Amino acid sequence: MPYLDPIKPVSAKYGAPMGRHTGPEYIDPDAGPIYLRRVRLNSGGYDAGGAYWGLGKPLFCAQDQDGGTVMFRAYDRQEAKALLCADHGAELRFYR
Repeated sequence: MPYLDPIKPVSAKYGAPMGRHTGPEYIDPDAGPIYLRRVRLNSGGYDAGGAYWGLGKPLFCAQDQDGGTVMFRAYDRQEAKALLCADHGAELRFYR
């Protein structure tokens, strides 16, 4: 399955939505390696697609081979991996 970009442009009648709907927050450890990337936010707390996340710790997106996606905050990639393994299974494997 090709990598799906969760940062698609958003359009709402009254401005940007708060965050993004990612479906059930579940990562399948048996689906194969996990895509993990940092989502860049501008100085106002918006991602490149226009969704508002606020400011704070960096925002990360994890996605399994079946399309299960989780958005969460962590200080760096190592902490992001540790949080995912604690929540979804220590046997997770990640792409670089």
